[in-house]
Amino acid sequence: MNSKYFTTVGGKRRKHIHLEMPQAFIPELAWFKVMLYVATQSSEDLFRMASVCPLFQTLANTPQVWNTISMAKYPDHPSWYHDNPAVQLFLQQCRACENPESIFREAFEVFFMQGNVEALYGMRIAATAGHMEAAYYVDFLACLELVSQKRMH
Repeated sequence: MNSKYFTTVGGKRRKHIHLEMPQAFIPELAWFKVMLYVATQSSEDLFRMASVCPLFQTLANTPQVWNTISMAKYPDHPSWYHDNPAVQLFLQQCRACENPESIFREAFEVFFMQGNVEALYGMRIAATAGHMEAAYYVDFLACLELVSQKRMH
């Protein structure tokens, strides 16, 4: 629904229209692309945007958005946030939607902290998805493997 509002500008009363649905004149796909961009920049901005209207709330909760959402506000390990259920839920949702940063963090923990070589598979998945840090570690570890093989021969 549109609501009519009046403002006074320069002593003159002017009518303007307030749109309760911001998506009224812009296609949903365009809003979705905006939502994806916002998700890569800031999870806080994404959540603010999602609170604007039902369409934005729906778009913000798609797996594609969760796959690209920035996890920068919550660095390092999920166990650091055990006292904050909202953050735990956020991190779990990122992992459930195969967010490359989430995959990388889990693989990093398992490989370097627990010594499980199978975690390299997760690093490769994150690297293939475009995660730069994961690509660096995969390439670095591959180089170490080559050096190790050369020394054995």
